[in-house]
Amino acid sequence: MRAKLIDSEIAMRRAVAAAMVLASLPAGALHAAERACLEGASEAHAVAAADARSLTLRDGRILRVAGIEPFDLLRPDLADAEAALQRRLAEFALGQPLSIQLATDAPDRYGRHPALIAAGGALIQEALAREGLAIAFAGGDPLPCFRRILAAEADARDAGRGFWPGAPLPGADPYALAAQIGHFTIFEGTVLSVGNRSTRTYLNFGQRWSEDVTVEIAAGDRKAFGGEDGLAALAGETVRVRGFLEDKAGPMMALTSAMQLERLGAGGGEMRGEP
Repeated sequence: MRAKLIDSEIAMRRAVAAAMVLASLPAGALHAAERACLEGASEAHAVAAADARSLTLRDGRILRVAGIEPFDLLRPDLADAEAALQRRLAEFALGQPLSIQLATDAPDRYGRHPALIAAGGALIQEALAREGLAIAFAGGDPLPCFRRILAAEADARDAGRGFWPGAPLPGADPYALAAQIGHFTIFEGTVLSVGNRSTRTYLNFGQRWSEDVTVEIAAGDRKAFGGEDGLAALAGETVRVRGFLEDKAGPMMALTSAMQLERLGAGGGEMRGEP
């Protein structure tokens, strides 16, 4: 009996702590921008956090927590990153009504439904990113409120919360990025020149295209980034990009979604091509 009481008390404390974190989010998270994220949302109840990315609902559906990934995607050496995210996801999501907004009509290949998920009026994805337990990650069509997740990630990085200490973002330098080849990474740099070609656009971060860091965008994906003119306007701008690095005459990252690129400047970042 005493063990059950202790377990119950621990669960209550965790629920209270989760509610306090959600309540501490910026007021804007509870107003117009947040409502736009969850326009047409439905109520649901989760019965389990199946893993760091998934919630099992009472009706049997499994949600894919859209817009974030465990921190070990960025730092594979973190053995406890997925377990930490799964525990916190459960603390936020279990035991209270959720508002869910499906990101797509079709489930993913694992049968999960990608969704934005809110508890107590605030996005769980945003809360997890703000604690430094998750990184922003999305591809394809724009995900509503992805900018809020990016801002929460940046806030955690600046404050050194969660797993961010010891994980500074590298610059767009071939030597700084050499160890990241073949891995997911986030880096920042100034676009020195833009080359629009028939099949793709190149964002060049150095003078020697055969050695320096390059971002490539296929012609079929250019519209999401504002087209050729929008991409050409990036010359001289500082950007933050995220994705998997390849070795293609120097470190190269292929972008397929506008959510992979942020323009940095006064007043914060802006995603290129975001509505």
